[in-house]
Amino acid sequence: MQYAKVAEYQLRGVVHFHALIRCDGPRSRDGFEEAPAPITSQVLAELVAAAAREVHFDAPPVLDENATRNLRFGRQLDSRPVRATQRLDDPERPLRPEQVAGYLAKYATKSATTSVDGGTNPHLERIKAVAEAVAAAVTPDEGCDQVPYELMSHWVHMLGFRGHFATKSRRYSVTLGALRRARHRAKKLLAQAEETGSSLHLAALEAELMADEEDTTTLVIGHWRFAGTGWQTAGDAALARAAAVRAREYDQWKAEQRRNRPEQRS
Repeated sequence: MQYAKVAEYQLRGVVHFHALIRCDGPRSRDGFEEAPAPITSQVLAELVAAAAREVHFDAPPVLDENATRNLRFGRQLDSRPVRATQRLDDPERPLRPEQVAGYLAKYATKSATTSVDGGTNPHLERIKAVAEAVAAAVTPDEGCDQVPYELMSHWVHMLGFRGHFATKSRRYSVTLGALRRARHRAKKLLAQAEETGSSLHLAALEAELMADEEDTTTLVIGHWRFAGTGWQTAGDAALARAAAVRAREYDQWKAEQRRNRPEQRS
């Protein structure tokens, strides 16, 4: 089972997931073979619906007196087949790859902003305020171990959802690492072609650029020399001491704010 998923941050304060799910057959030299014939799009949709009903997560309580919350997917589930061709008279209107690509691009640029048509969205503002309050309530004292929800305030702009907006299984399509390697190789080939004055057609070299093997080099250092310790100048040392003092003062101020917060609430 391979998938690609994006998260949509809706104005109603809900994180809505859109996923492309594909059932592949056995792996082959050219990638993966097609899925076995009995596994139709209808069967796959039923499996997805069953998984969405069954999966759940017991979220730990925010405070000791709170109850554990059982989180599940909502009941709004819509499964549609994606086909390379589409009949104009098809009443079900199955999605095409071009449509799906357009949807994913739209969700990639959508944010959980509190402004709507020049105004504000009080509902989203309350959700973000709750995320900040939860993070403040569970922030431990300095030196204590990290606790759940402590970093929720870092994800207020994403309605408290700390996951990446786009994720996929490694075998669904080309990986970002492979794209980076291909870009690095292309730059090297372009530089060599410019030096020699030869022409280069990168499209014809696609297989070579996208090869799985990473370019590995080993740097051997056979000579070491002691360069010294400390800061090179007195000015650098003074700046470092001043920065350390400011950091300590800021940590002390944060600890004082955390200690005084319960008294301010009461």
